[in-house]
Order: sequence, then C-alpha cells, then structure tokens
Amino acid sequence: MVILFVPTTSVFAVAILSLDGTRTGDEVESGGDRYLTAPAMADATNILLNAGFTIGTTSSFVASNIVGSRVLYTGTVDTAFTAQELSDIGMFVSAGGGLVMQRDWGSFYPVADPLASVFGVTYNPGPFGISGTGTSVDQIIAHAIWNGPAGSVTSYDQMYSSSVIGAMAIGVHSTNPSETALSVLNYGLGHVVFLTDMDAWDSIGDPITPTVGSNNAIVWENIFHFAAVPVPEPSTILLLGVGLAGVGFLRRRFKN
Repeated sequence: MVILFVPTTSVFAVAILSLDGTRTGDEVESGGDRYLTAPAMADATNILLNAGFTIGTTSSFVASNIVGSRVLYTGTVDTAFTAQELSDIGMFVSAGGGLVMQRDWGSFYPVADPLASVFGVTYNPGPFGISGTGTSVDQIIAHAIWNGPAGSVTSYDQMYSSSVIGAMAIGVHSTNPSETALSVLNYGLGHVVFLTDMDAWDSIGDPITPTVGSNNAIVWENIFHFAAVPVPEPSTILLLGVGLAGVGFLRRRFKN
C-alpha cells in the first residue's frame, strides 16, 4: 500500500500530532511526561489551541498515523524510533509536512539523534547554559520564528541545553554564542525546527515557561506557524515573480 502525504494548507485547520506518554519522558522532574496535551505542557498546549491549531497524540509516527497531519512534534522522546518511523517521517517532511523535534543536554533523550540524522543534523549534548538558571537564546538572523503571527521578539529563555550542528542557525546561547540553540532546515517541501531544551517549553518545575504573552510563548507559537507552511516549489516562486513583473508592466502602461 502506498501512503500519499497530502498536507492541508490552512494554518487554522492544522493538525499537530505529538508522540504520547508511551514514547516520552519526564525530564526527571515532577508533572509527568513532556508531550502536547499532557499536564506538564499545559501552557504550551493552550497557546497552540488558542492560536487555532488542533492537537492530537499517537504512539507511533508511522505513515498510517501521520497522514493528514500538518506538523509532528516529538516531545521528550525516550523510546527509539523504528526504521519505518524514520523513513516515514522523512517522506512526510519532504512532501511538505512540518517537524518540530526535541532534544536536551547530556543523556536526556539521545534517541532523538537518529531522527536528526535523517536530515543530516547532529546534536552536541553539551551542556550549554547555567544549571538551574534561565539564560537567553538570542536572535542572530531575521526569521519568521522571531517575527511571525504571534508577535516579534529577539530572545527567549532556556536552561541547561544541547546545541545543533548542520542546520541553519537562527538563535544562539547567550552564554555560549558559538553554540546554536535554535535551528531550522528546509527539507524537500517541508520545514524542520530543531529545539535544544525542554525547560523552555514545559509548565512545571522550572523558573521559565511559555506563559501567555512571554517571549517564550511568542517564539513557541511562531515555531508551529512556520513548521505548518510548506516551502514554495521553485516553479511557484518563478510564476509569482513573472506575475509581479506583469503587474508592474501593466501599471506602467496604464500610467503612460
């Protein structure tokens, strides 16, 4: 059987699909596993729901489960992805889907590493930052995640974190500015966002959380808006350019 990935185009009809509690860990902190719709990620979940996204959970990112979704979110995955999942996720993103993947420092959730490698990306487990203290991730280039539908910011907070190698860096650790804390990648027609810390996004046990109106909340929502929109095909960009040029010609002709 061939599964065709046909992502929807309306952001406000988006289905975000998160791995559930059978596949995720709890950061060795209170509140339970870190996945969307779980109590430990209530703030992050509500921000996305209030933005118009729909959210579901699943125990597996195989093709039959993820078809029709718009963005996949790994959470703090602690059960290894199967070879079939890795293949199906790669095809999903290549066809225009989005992926937001999570990894933390040291020995926290290294089973995310094989998924990153599907996209030619590696995580440096670090840690980077300061234990128990929020430190900023700072913008280094303009991007839709920094300035998007949820608002515009130039930084947000993390704690002990990993770093990313092999994708486009858009944010760095303020305490280690040579290390990438937030990274993105176009893969086929889809987007991948690489996150390096869980404390920035969960709701329990840390001094930082994506409370409504905070920089973290703004970045969090913008992440999923960005991931949900497919990369324009080159032919689309070319046609758009030709169309705009035609509009300019008509304006000049009309004016004359």
